[in-house]
Amino acid sequence: MRKWFGIILAGLLALLIIAPAGCGSKVKGTKPEDQDVITNKAVATFGRLASETVVSGKLEALNSANVVPKMSGKVAAITVDVGSEVAPGDLLLSLEAADIAALVDLYEAQLEKARNSDLPAQKNQAELALTNAGANLKVAEADYRRSGQLLDATVIPAQQFEQSERMYIQAKAAYEAAQNALDILINATIPETIRQCEAQLEKARADFANSVIRSPISGVVTARHVNPGEMASPTQPVITLVNLDPVVVRANINEDRINKINTGQSIKIRVGSVRNEPFTGIVTNIALAADPTTRAYPVKIQIENPQHVLKPGMFAEIYLHSGDEEGVIIPREALATSGEKSNVWVIKDGVVSLREVVPGHSDGQKVIIKSGLAEGEEVAVTNLDSLKEGMKAGARG
Repeated sequence: MRKWFGIILAGLLALLIIAPAGCGSKVKGTKPEDQDVITNKAVATFGRLASETVVSGKLEALNSANVVPKMSGKVAAITVDVGSEVAPGDLLLSLEAADIAALVDLYEAQLEKARNSDLPAQKNQAELALTNAGANLKVAEADYRRSGQLLDATVIPAQQFEQSERMYIQAKAAYEAAQNALDILINATIPETIRQCEAQLEKARADFANSVIRSPISGVVTARHVNPGEMASPTQPVITLVNLDPVVVRANINEDRINKINTGQSIKIRVGSVRNEPFTGIVTNIALAADPTTRAYPVKIQIENPQHVLKPGMFAEIYLHSGDEEGVIIPREALATSGEKSNVWVIKDGVVSLREVVPGHSDGQKVIIKSGLAEGEEVAVTNLDSLKEGMKAGARG
């Protein structure tokens, strides 16, 4: 009895030791073929496909503009920001122009006087105006210098200094205008005075118009280089504009293909970063001479872009038709590339296996397989990165 009890006890202990080890090995030993990945599938079919050569290109804006002011000045206001859409003539920014506006008023008054007054009276008024302008300039200059010293000593705020600076600039402009008016009247006749006043007024009005900067094209603001309160200069752009509708693809076409395309021809263009379905472009320009560096012919293809999904700098694939080709056809998405090799995942009896193939021409949606795949075989189309050799694929057609 004791002997049988000992045998039974030993057997139970052995089971307790073996069972956990067995369970653990089952979890760790899961093989790829025991896993299941859902993937769309497609059947390789024999047929005819429009043969196309793929040429790389780059998207550019049809029009762009770096807007610069015609005069220097402090920026008073900016009405646009990055991403704003503008039309020709829309206001972009304005410069402070109180001194120019004052000159416009002054020259208008002088012209009116020249037309309605005699010359001696005008000279007397011009001399008086110059005297008053000189006195105002001295006061404004003294206040400006004193404000600068107080600003350096942090006694007054910058706003108060800017106000005195503005008054000094306006007083100086008024004095110069009064001096010019008197110089004109010294040896002038009434008709000459009128012509001089008209020229001064026209110049002042042009300067005032130049203080308002408007958009020269339709487009989108892609950069704003100044802020209100900063100085703008004719040597630096203040706003950058880009027209995104339409956009242009620039490409270089070899000599064996260049005579197969024509201006106005529709061409399929695929921009992979936007979508797989090709866009339709129109050839707008074909160079008559090859580029001496690339020995290829520059071509421009225009694409409508109302949603602005196509952006300058994106790479594009241009499909040039070169005849028809027969062979085994699969969706382009089913073709995977690794270095210089092309592969497909073949599904057989619910199990996937990687197979190297030799692709032919593609129309952007389908591709010819020259060798490595037979008609009627099934290939995986989606989740290619998740597949492994021997894995079970829950495929759906």
